[in-house]
Amino acid sequence: MEPWGRSDITLQPLEGLVHRGLLCVQTATEEWRSPGDEDAPSPPDGYVVSFAHFHEQGFATPAHKFHRGLLHYYKVELQHLNPNGVQHIAAFVALCEGFLGISPHFDLWRYFFAVTLLKKRVKRQELSVLVGCAGIHLRNNQVNEYPSMRLLTFNKG
Repeated sequence: MEPWGRSDITLQPLEGLVHRGLLCVQTATEEWRSPGDEDAPSPPDGYVVSFAHFHEQGFATPAHKFHRGLLHYYKVELQHLNPNGVQHIAAFVALCEGFLGISPHFDLWRYFFAVTLLKKRVKRQELSVLVGCAGIHLRNNQVNEYPSMRLLTFNKG
């Protein structure tokens, strides 16, 4: 497995996310924390690893119940998504609730989207890649039926 890269985010960009309404204002209960100088994420109990790019693409805390259900169904964690995957989930929830007037429905999700999990073989064992291994994309035959949106073409960082 490739090691995690040490996070280089500072408090200033996180405060920028707060100013743009993409992160909650930090209170005494500390809904979020900036990373320390550890080589691999080691969040305290009750915290999950998140990325600034996720919040820029529509992820909010606490995550929508449908989002949590997808993570459970595909047996992945938040860090396994890439920013476009987060954007697809957020847009789907908004489409269902805001436009169709329904709760997000898993069968409708599967009609439009496919999820591929990238794995690495390490000593005869398949393991999920540490970051970004869950690719979410529109099924080829559904591209013309789903509202178009601009996605990132470069996810480095």
